[in-house]
Amino acid sequence: MSRPFRLAVALITAAALAGCAAQTVMLRPKPVPIGPREAPQGHAWSLWVAEARDVRPPDKAGPIVGTFYTRFLKSPQTVYVEPNPEVYVKEQLTRYLLARGWEASGPERARSVLRLEIEEFGLDEAPGAVWDTVNLRVAYSVRISDASGREIGRLRLEGGSQVRSPIDTPRQVENGFRDAVADTFDALTRSGAFQRAVGASGP
Repeated sequence: MSRPFRLAVALITAAALAGCAAQTVMLRPKPVPIGPREAPQGHAWSLWVAEARDVRPPDKAGPIVGTFYTRFLKSPQTVYVEPNPEVYVKEQLTRYLLARGWEASGPERARSVLRLEIEEFGLDEAPGAVWDTVNLRVAYSVRISDASGREIGRLRLEGGSQVRSPIDTPRQVENGFRDAVADTFDALTRSGAFQRAVGASGP
């Protein structure tokens, strides 16, 4: 094989790979903002996030969270998130509870246990006259049990945001998912079920 031919093959292969790469986008949302630390209400170091499961429909489960239909590219871009939504939400909630003084040192020391079911974690892009709008949505259920396994509360949390495309769309969407998840944590800690779990209100 001649050197010019090998060079041509290499260039064609590189172009093909670049074309494939252009059709996918990987999002890596940053950690949720914690804010100033305050003394926890109720029992400190009393909660444990036992698990988080992805219960979305099979066609929406896993790392794929949607598609970008940008007008500047010929092919739609499949959007992935890393880590998977159930891993991200669990890791961030654990981090949030630890920073707030609620996370126990282990499941055996927990007063209450949280189990999460991820029901929505995705995006939809709506074309506009000037900008495309990307709508983000996060929703999950939380089941709270005491140390004996008795359920003491259940709630559904929802968060969302909206960003404009195509100005740095992936980074905007990463921040949108992060902020949407953070909003659900605020709603969780204000709920009556959570207050009962940490003993900040009556039974």
